[in-house]
Amino acid sequence: MDLASVKLKILVIGGGRMGNAFIEGLSHSAENQIHVVEPNSSVKAKLKIDFDVTVSNYDDPEKQMGEIIPLCEYVLLCVKPQVFNKIKKTLKNFLSDNQIVISIMAGISTDNLCEGLGIKNVIRVMPNTPGQIGKGISVWYKKNKIDFKFEEGINNILSALGEFEEVYEEEIIDKATAISGSGPGYIFYFMELMLKSCKEIGIDENLSKKLIIKTFLGSAELAKFSEKDFEELKKEVTSPNGTTEAGLKTMTENNLGNAIILGIKSAYKRARELNND
Repeated sequence: MDLASVKLKILVIGGGRMGNAFIEGLSHSAENQIHVVEPNSSVKAKLKIDFDVTVSNYDDPEKQMGEIIPLCEYVLLCVKPQVFNKIKKTLKNFLSDNQIVISIMAGISTDNLCEGLGIKNVIRVMPNTPGQIGKGISVWYKKNKIDFKFEEGINNILSALGEFEEVYEEEIIDKATAISGSGPGYIFYFMELMLKSCKEIGIDENLSKKLIIKTFLGSAELAKFSEKDFEELKKEVTSPNGTTEAGLKTMTENNLGNAIILGIKSAYKRARELNND
């Protein structure tokens, strides 16, 4: 079945970056009926202008959700875990097991979601910010078996952000949070440091940005299509007594590798802690 032909009735709760990304991807099909709950008036106004979606004019989020939730088959929770704790009682009053709840909240387990929302099943997804341009990678997990009638709709929703992979152990979601979920932050940090280095050695900023971005894009594409692992690819660019070897040697001596590994482990630890916040 062509996913583009699937008519979806969707409620997106939270119109921030990732909520906006879902809305943009899903709005490409005129068949989809998209409703949004977003308390920020300026965000609501922008969503109405940018996309053909229904954004309620009510100032009371409870009233919004009470009127819209029964109309939708899919409910996307695109809010922060702290916000979820404030709205879960309201959601519980209107949700039923005839709907699919999809959560992108970091750290909040499916058990916690089902208990808080009074439902038997939920989909937990960890997307990443490249999903804003349809280039993301999402990892997802379902608590229980999904009714066949919802399967293609879920595929449609997840494909709005790019590629997606189903996993069968929930703990992998927290692990993926530390890798692909937080990963763009690590990469942008490294790009930021490269740009600072360019300034220090005297390269024009526009040229520096182009060199950095193209280097990341090209390296990722090379890794994607190569049969060699990352270590082998690294060795190919590291000539004995060359510039790359000099750079990597200094980075290693300053514990860059250890810092990265510890940082990823810290992100994973925090993902697990969020379930109890």
